[in-house]
Amino acid sequence: MDSKEKMLSIGEVSEHTGVNSVTLRAWQRRYGLITPKRTPKGHRLYSEQDVKHIREILSWLDKGVPVSQVKELLGTNPSQFAKTENLPEFDTLKALVMSLDLKGLETRLYELTKTYPIHVLEAKLFQPLTDWFDAQSSEAGVLFAQIWRAELTSVLVHCLLMSKKVKGKDRCWIVSISRDQSYHFYLKALLLQSEGYVVTTLDGIGSGLSILCSSLVEKGVKRFVIHSDQAFTPVMRREIAELVVLPSIDIEISGECKKIYPELAMASAVDCNKTPSNV
Repeated sequence: MDSKEKMLSIGEVSEHTGVNSVTLRAWQRRYGLITPKRTPKGHRLYSEQDVKHIREILSWLDKGVPVSQVKELLGTNPSQFAKTENLPEFDTLKALVMSLDLKGLETRLYELTKTYPIHVLEAKLFQPLTDWFDAQSSEAGVLFAQIWRAELTSVLVHCLLMSKKVKGKDRCWIVSISRDQSYHFYLKALLLQSEGYVVTTLDGIGSGLSILCSSLVEKGVKRFVIHSDQAFTPVMRREIAELVVLPSIDIEISGECKKIYPELAMASAVDCNKTPSNV
């Protein structure tokens, strides 16, 4: 190893790539996808080449390739392979829900959150499976959809609590307008964590967003996410329209409200210099 080569800790690699340390360890131990160096005390050290390698792994996962099949594809051209809509676990999770095997469902979901980055799970598994259950019109189908959402919410809340210890450089708050938030609220919080933020969640905020925002600016919070799956009141709509153009903090709206107020979603995305997320 070149003594002048800059080596990165697992936390720094996580910050650079958006892949948490638990997943990086799983890729090494279970699948042999990465082989970092070690310090005399056993701490992992990653080179810039390792970071490029991780980004290549992500490119395959983004195409819907199962993590167990990525190793044999490394070094080949991803553009030669078509994207798949869902991960293979789609059918497994669907069957667990429909057989009411809640323990098995919970166990499998926890395993998946340790194996895949959260944005891959959102795009290739969680949202497609939610859409499938929501399309079922029978009484049993409605029940299965409710069970799926409830179990997924429970797992995501647990993942969020377990990852509170993760260090980050910038702070972000995400608030839910309703106390009856969907799993998308917690999923969005996890996605923000994967971007390197220290995330604080707060639900049931129905007023005072401007006051809260001013306080966050004073505290040096970098990003403020307002989540809602419902329409805003007229007063709140005007308040948020004034907030999204503030230069002192990045404001973003997330949830179904983005479809209701595309002009607010666009304004907040431009203000954050980010593409709007799917959540």
